[in-house]
Amino acid sequence: MARKPTKGAKRSPHADTYDPKDKVETEPAAEPDPGGADGGDGGGPTVFSETSADGFDPFDVTQHFPQNGFAFVVAPRRNGKTEHVLSWLRQFHKQKRFTHYFVVSQTLSGYEECIPMTYQFTTLDHVPTIVERMQKVAQYNKGQSRQEDMVKCSICVILDDMVGDPKEVRQSGGILQKIAVNGRHVCREDPCESNEMCTILISQRVTLIPPAVRNNADVILASRLASYLERKTLIENYLSLTSDKEGLREARRVFDNITLSKEFRFIAISTHVANRSSHRDYVNYCDANIKEKNVRLFGTDDDWKLEKPDIVF
Repeated sequence: MARKPTKGAKRSPHADTYDPKDKVETEPAAEPDPGGADGGDGGGPTVFSETSADGFDPFDVTQHFPQNGFAFVVAPRRNGKTEHVLSWLRQFHKQKRFTHYFVVSQTLSGYEECIPMTYQFTTLDHVPTIVERMQKVAQYNKGQSRQEDMVKCSICVILDDMVGDPKEVRQSGGILQKIAVNGRHVCREDPCESNEMCTILISQRVTLIPPAVRNNADVILASRLASYLERKTLIENYLSLTSDKEGLREARRVFDNITLSKEFRFIAISTHVANRSSHRDYVNYCDANIKEKNVRLFGTDDDWKLEKPDIVF
């Protein structure tokens, strides 16, 4: 769904151009100090101020997440990655967007109340089978003349911290890269308008995600990353609108002001938005609704009878 331009944002007649006059007027963030132990910010105190995110709208996953979208969520451990994803899933459920949800995770933790264990796996070996079945659904639907006769099958695949194990990624035959590059085309031949395949990749670090994977993301969700190198990678790749120093300084300011404006607040970057003349066109802030209770997203009574297996070390 196309995004509506934010009121007050100045538009340039040329796509992907930036006028410094369009910058967000907020409190400037301190420049990073590359001389720290990890190239960090010099050890200054973290100050949260609700006003620092002024000029940006909240991220609405039901409106801003594109069909057949691919997203990655990145944050250090215990910074709220799973809570943000669960908040997204609850919003998807209200929208009745997906018929099935799959989780691939080595720990299988965090999704027990939402997704039955019959749809949770510890390896990427099952992903090709999921894609194959989606293609079979598309083939069946091509033989139907009416939408009401077609099989409705929309899936959301959550890959939780699977990029942290190079062996697992190597043995999967490059499935992560295939999903990132070609996942949006899985339902291309399916005439059922509502069918889609969405993928959410979760990682503790940006640099663990191969460039070919992260550069195909439609949406990026990130917290205040602890490492200067991690922030530098994300800011320079996805927030810089111009190549000069002022453009880079403004990109840093936007990232800092959003991620420091509230505890556990993430920045949401909609990289699929092509026409952007200012950060307001494709950047939002995102807060997880942790007070909302989890619900069973789908599944039969038999699906929910399977108990969570023990972790294998």
